[in-house]
Amino acid sequence: MAEPRRITDIAADYRAARDAGEHAAMARFQNEEACLVLLTVLERLAADPTSFLHQVAIKGGILMAGELRSPRSSADIDTTAGRQRRVDAEQVIRDVREAGREFNVRALGPVERTTGGEIVHLRFDSLTDGGTAKIEVSIREDLVFAVRDAFFDVSDLGLAPFTVPAVAEVELVSEKIRTLVQRAQPRDLFDLHLYLTDSGWHLDPRELRQAVDAKLQTTRVRRWRSGLWKAHLDEIERTWEPTLREWIEPSRIPDFAETVRVVEARLRALGL
Repeated sequence: MAEPRRITDIAADYRAARDAGEHAAMARFQNEEACLVLLTVLERLAADPTSFLHQVAIKGGILMAGELRSPRSSADIDTTAGRQRRVDAEQVIRDVREAGREFNVRALGPVERTTGGEIVHLRFDSLTDGGTAKIEVSIREDLVFAVRDAFFDVSDLGLAPFTVPAVAEVELVSEKIRTLVQRAQPRDLFDLHLYLTDSGWHLDPRELRQAVDAKLQTTRVRRWRSGLWKAHLDEIERTWEPTLREWIEPSRIPDFAETVRVVEARLRALGL
């Protein structure tokens, strides 16, 4: 069994990239360091039944990094608490500070309070000249399906396996489709491809359509139509590889055209 990849290993790779002037690689290792710190924080929070983590559901890139072992790092912990059900931000800060003592994780400035939720910006002691992350607790909308337990097997990072409350698989896919409709961000297409091909999830077409319709009600689009997810593909293609190089090892970035082809085929098979 290979030795776990530690913060010091990431730092060594970062220094080599810095010496070589490889700026995309430098950013990638900074993001990888932040992701490892956040996964460590989640491991500690999951073990504490009184922590705020058990009042929310995890979603987003950190869920993919932990549950699906996505090659894309995440520097955020995205969660949802349900419509208008705010979580005590001060508890979030206390819990995260305690769980992240190993890295001196602390709040960076005041809590950012928005109509859609609250964002806690974080700072931690970094070996890669980085050291920032954030936690967002969304209250924009109720979930369509029940919260589930997601299993994180991150032993390759030196962490014990653990479970976290998470958004349902079909709902994660529908939210990613909505995001693709709304913006031109290469990582959204990459994530959707991963959900549809490598997750091993069984997605019920009727449930997926139900979730997609519910999610689109919060946008100006309102209703699904075939090909809607392609709205920003031209712009995504232009920034596909250079953007993803800051989050993913270049050898693991899939071909753009093939990614689009596979996503289109899978969505068609699912009735979308």
